[in-house]
Amino acid sequence: MRFLPLILLCLSLPALAGASPEEAASAFYSARVGTGSLGAPGGLELANYSGNLGPELVCLLGAARRYSEAFSKTHPTETAPFEQGDLYSGAPALPNAFNLGKASIKGERATLGAGFAFEDGIHREATLQLRMHKRHWVIHDIEFTQPDALGLGSPTLIAGLRALLEKNDDSIGWNARELSGCPQGNELARLQAEKKKSAAKKSSKKSSAGKKTTASKSTSSASKKTSKTPAK
Repeated sequence: MRFLPLILLCLSLPALAGASPEEAASAFYSARVGTGSLGAPGGLELANYSGNLGPELVCLLGAARRYSEAFSKTHPTETAPFEQGDLYSGAPALPNAFNLGKASIKGERATLGAGFAFEDGIHREATLQLRMHKRHWVIHDIEFTQPDALGLGSPTLIAGLRALLEKNDDSIGWNARELSGCPQGNELARLQAEKKKSAAKKSSKKSSAGKKTTASKSTSSASKKTSKTPAK
């Protein structure tokens, strides 16, 4: 698949929720390449892209921005974590083009290969993990081939963010409770699994009750037959 020209990406509409994994990913990266910035996104930028990102990732990216700002205030001469690099391609710089493979879909989950091209001729790849959220596909997580380029130390974006944000840092006044409101995993899948279990239990109870009723009727019928049998 050819890389999309940068001039076309700049003309793209803001990211919208995708009806397919490919559409969700394309909408996000089209807007991202055209108008994105490096490091953890600010509030307005995150709001613009949130339609194509899962709730856990959106929450963690917001926390990463707060962590980075708190670090910069305490250590003004140092580079703060999540301040540099493109968190969505795993590269130090913004890509100027991208391509997408064909999604592999299993129920309400999908994986999608993505390639990124840069002005210096470097090419990087990543695997996008997408989930169904509110009847639309969203990017749940991103698996990098070179996570060390961002200093994340973890293969996926969510794992890398949590590895640092879930630790208290008194030196900058960071409390891990900042993440208390962030969902973990696919909440929709969890709720649906609970509904299926609940429905299965109800069905099992009805089946059990039906068997008991049938057995009771059979016993009652047998009892009546026995009482009508004349004594010898």
